[in-house]
Amino acid sequence: MKKILLWTLKIILAIFLAFILILATGFFAVRFGLTNVAGEEDADSFKYNQTAKKIEVITAINNNGAGLPIINSIYGPNETNNRCKLAVAGSYNDYIASIILKAYLDSHSEALLDKMLLAMELRLPDPQIFEAELSICEKSAGNPPTLEELTSSFVSPKDKNLYTWQDGEPWKIIKEAIIKDRSIINDVSLKTDIQPRLLVSVAIVEQIRLYYTQRELFEKVFKPLKILANANKMAWGVMSIKEKTAIQTEDYLKDEKSPFYPGDKYKNLLDFPSGADKDKERYNRLTDEHNHYYSYLYGALIIKEVQAQWEKAGYSMKYRPEIIATLFNTGFNNSKPKENPIVGGSTIDIDGAKYFFGSLAYEFYYSGELVNEFAFQ
Repeated sequence: MKKILLWTLKIILAIFLAFILILATGFFAVRFGLTNVAGEEDADSFKYNQTAKKIEVITAINNNGAGLPIINSIYGPNETNNRCKLAVAGSYNDYIASIILKAYLDSHSEALLDKMLLAMELRLPDPQIFEAELSICEKSAGNPPTLEELTSSFVSPKDKNLYTWQDGEPWKIIKEAIIKDRSIINDVSLKTDIQPRLLVSVAIVEQIRLYYTQRELFEKVFKPLKILANANKMAWGVMSIKEKTAIQTEDYLKDEKSPFYPGDKYKNLLDFPSGADKDKERYNRLTDEHNHYYSYLYGALIIKEVQAQWEKAGYSMKYRPEIIATLFNTGFNNSKPKENPIVGGSTIDIDGAKYFFGSLAYEFYYSGELVNEFAFQ
């Protein structure tokens, strides 16, 4: 009887020690970045940069290089060429083409049109052929359908959504949650001067990445660690912000000599109450399950600080969600302004398709999804 009791106690002790080991392993893996997915470069980085440079030329005169020109009429010198492009898009996928046409009519922006076409191109099975046909439109548009004819032809799309990750249950859950946070996101946007859609594009990819790459680990290890470990060493909140990054973000708001310093207007946005335990307060901010305000605020300020660094070096990141998201994912230390920045970051496998963190942010941003809630600006 004593032997049975002794063996039972040993087994219980072994199970307990194994559980503690699993928790400790999870903690140190996260603490030292061992669970991070190695960043990679998207082979299409050149195309993203090529399109961005083309648009800089298109918009420089009209709107000082911004993504949506001030011109109030779409019937400019390239209007026939753009109708040709829309017709080509419709011949490949009328579902996506109908969304692009609506965005074009609403925004009057050739720049937006070209970026939405690029997002479509990169998701097609034969992108080179599509690109070649668009190039023909730029050289000789011929006699394309009128905008009215295009609108009529896209009334009842027959094709399926190219962005298949938007069709699954994970996206539906994430979409609903993001819409619930709309008022908070807009509030943060006003305080930081970051487009709501840009902020959302990064938040959404973080959520998708968590769902598809770390869901099991999150359920088995991360949640228990929230109780048992020093949780402020973790990445928390809807934008998965790590303690080190949060501290850097706070510091850059105060450091006028830093290239990441975004300006006096923002320096007090993350101030702590007098006498507060900063570590505890920071943790409480980023782990509040009922109010995501600080998660979005820290995220928006990270974007703001990266934009400030690049703008000081002569490069605008205002309409480069693919670059902003890549740098958000890889960290401040990898933010090095240059003419041809790399698109990439962590890779995400979604139902057998490989996505890069930065590319997926671009795809969401220019897919037109949630445009009624977070409009192009």
